[in-house]
Amino acid sequence: MSFELILPFLRPIEALLLDDSISEIMGNPDSSWWFERDGIMRQDESISFDGSKLRTGLEVVANRLGKKLDEDNPVLNAQLPDGSRLAAVIPPVSRPAPALVIRKFSSRKYTVEDLISRGTLTRALAEFLAEQIRNGKTLLISGGTGTGKTTLLNILGQAIQSMSASSSLKTPPSFASRSRTFLPSNARPIHSRHPSLSTIC
Repeated sequence: MSFELILPFLRPIEALLLDDSISEIMGNPDSSWWFERDGIMRQDESISFDGSKLRTGLEVVANRLGKKLDEDNPVLNAQLPDGSRLAAVIPPVSRPAPALVIRKFSSRKYTVEDLISRGTLTRALAEFLAEQIRNGKTLLISGGTGTGKTTLLNILGQAIQSMSASSSLKTPPSFASRSRTFLPSNARPIHSRHPSLSTIC
């Protein structure tokens, strides 16, 4: 996992960024810092990150990612080169200081056997879903952050035949289809200059 792009501007949370066992980092406007490991949120009371320095760092990061973060554009949603996602808000949206969430990309590849052994899927359900994929059915995978949508998508993608036409909306960067005719796509946020690109419905 690589955070060279943002690390110089977020040094106080360097240890969290470089810890591969941590899946999410959250900084609150009250200057408390939290991280998720093995699905459990924990507070790191050792971190001290001045709010004004955090804001400056986030503004630079936004600029590096080709985005803008200021009072007129106080919300930042960005994807880092390795696939990790960064979301931040600054005053007046958050007070008295910025808030930041980094959802780290995991390079671990799970198999259907992993999900069955963990009790996430039954074998009967896994076989049923794979059969729907092979029969060309449309499946909707939805859920909150960290609930395993991408993991399930990757596993179901293994059932796609190599020459079958398929597509995915909101395709995560970690998804790798074996199909040579796979079409990945992502929705774009509403933009006043491109109103026709605001939806994919």
